[in-house]
Amino acid sequence: NFQYFSVPWDMHPRKAKELLYESRFIDAEEARELGLVNRVYPAADLQAATLEYAERIALNDPFQLRMIKMAVNQMQDAQGLWPALQAAMSLQHMGHAHERLLHKMAVEPEGEDKIKKQAKKEKPNTFD
Repeated sequence: NFQYFSVPWDMHPRKAKELLYESRFIDAEEARELGLVNRVYPAADLQAATLEYAERIALNDPFQLRMIKMAVNQMQDAQGLWPALQAAMSLQHMGHAHERLLHKMAVEPEGEDKIKKQAKKEKPNTFD
């Protein structure tokens, strides 16, 4: 199941289907390879790299930054991103209703086990 469903907009639809059909976790490096994140840093370098990036952005005119963001967002809207996100949210609700009918819970039992297992790990943001 999914909530914010932008995956088909973030990568080629065939790659999106492959990833979604497998319903698996991905690590940071694979996320970078798929284009879901731009950069990956070791934890020890993350804060410094983030601050350096923020400082480079801060050198730009705030008005121009707003216009750039608005132009990119409007392009995505023109391509249908917003209606697709709304449609996906409706499908998510239907999926929860289906699971409630079948299992008397919002997710399938195996999904709940995966979520609980991941949350109980000492480092929950690392994946097997």
